[in-house]
Amino acid sequence: MKAHSWKKVTGASGITFVVLFLVSLIISGERPALDDSGAELRQWFEDNESVVAWLTWSGALSFALFFLLFASGLRSILGPADADNEGVWARLSFAGAVVLVAIGGAGSAFWAVLAQEEVLSVASDETVKTLAAFDSIIFGAVVPWGVAVFLIGASVVILQSGVMAKWLGWLGLLASLVIAIGTLWPFTGDDGHFLGVLTLVGMVAFLVWTLGASIAMIRSDSTSTT
Repeated sequence: MKAHSWKKVTGASGITFVVLFLVSLIISGERPALDDSGAELRQWFEDNESVVAWLTWSGALSFALFFLLFASGLRSILGPADADNEGVWARLSFAGAVVLVAIGGAGSAFWAVLAQEEVLSVASDETVKTLAAFDSIIFGAVVPWGVAVFLIGASVVILQSGVMAKWLGWLGLLASLVIAIGTLWPFTGDDGHFLGVLTLVGMVAFLVWTLGASIAMIRSDSTSTT
């Protein structure tokens, strides 16, 4: 496979990641809240065992395969464009991608464990609530920081070099700022309040950014081929 064709492969991987992420979000429906009681959480996991199984499988597939493949292709573009900074920002972006995948994978294990009938039958309501709280903190406050680091590194390179459309750089920095503010929600103790909503908005912007960057990679590959 020619070198330039990898832009199409990695760009398509980014688009696939966004599609799988949105499908999983729709399938998950109304997720349990941090302030739900142990009994309510137990009932939710009992009723949604197959949903959790799908989210665990599709999450691993979309992040560990498609998103990392996209991030790897993006780094091959950002690295040479970040030569003036000795590739520091490009490496920071890829490091953020690796961190969010690793932490997200660990976080999804809590949900997978809670969905097991053998676990629910012996776990107390307090244990169920504690494990669910771990999941909420990881995905609502820690993983978003991995996203922010990924976007900051990539956006700085884009704005400095013009290797991609400048709007991607500005959108990435804005999304990072929104995410950074939104992840303060644990101080309020409720992920459904304003700060929690900000995190969600930032994550949506991250998906838009990924889609835009993926399309740019595919189009640049077509242009270079022509």
